[in-house]
Amino acid sequence: MSERKSRLRMSALTAPGIPLLAVAIMGAVGISLLRGERSTPEPLTAPPPDARSFLADMSLRRFDEQGQLVYRAAARRATYFADGSLALSDVGLDYVGGQDGVWTLRSPSGRVPPDQDRIELSGSVDVHGQDDTGVPVDFTTSQLLVELPTEQLRSNTAVDLTTPDQRLQAIGLVASFDGTQVRLLNQVRAQINE
Repeated sequence: MSERKSRLRMSALTAPGIPLLAVAIMGAVGISLLRGERSTPEPLTAPPPDARSFLADMSLRRFDEQGQLVYRAAARRATYFADGSLALSDVGLDYVGGQDGVWTLRSPSGRVPPDQDRIELSGSVDVHGQDDTGVPVDFTTSQLLVELPTEQLRSNTAVDLTTPDQRLQAIGLVASFDGTQVRLLNQVRAQINE
């Protein structure tokens, strides 16, 4: 009987203390939040008038009919328009061409035209990869098309390409997704590193 009374007394004593304890915990959390850094959400800018929706911090994986990865893409923001096109900002692409793809692409902006199977990157497009022998190949250009049906990267603008032993500059480039073909098109200049 005395054990039962002590449990009742304990419950009666702790019951009023629970709200006080909760208030004390909430106060401590509030003070620590006030002292700590606050992360402010990114201000929302008004979308263009013909925009239907947008995604923030988009991550996309595209697969073919057999369930094989075709590419992986990420963008800080993707705006979907009424015509079916997408405008992208802070774009990253890898696994371009699936598991055999060797290129990683980064660009400040991009676009997916309506009813077309390609991605248009623009700004300072940085591309890192390797050729079919495993030699690292990096290049930059101001515009790059990622053509999915032909599995090619294509640029018609100035290209600055580097490998461990050379630097090449040209106007235009075609590269296969798997790195077996990297071809500079016009006005090619080469500098051999010794």
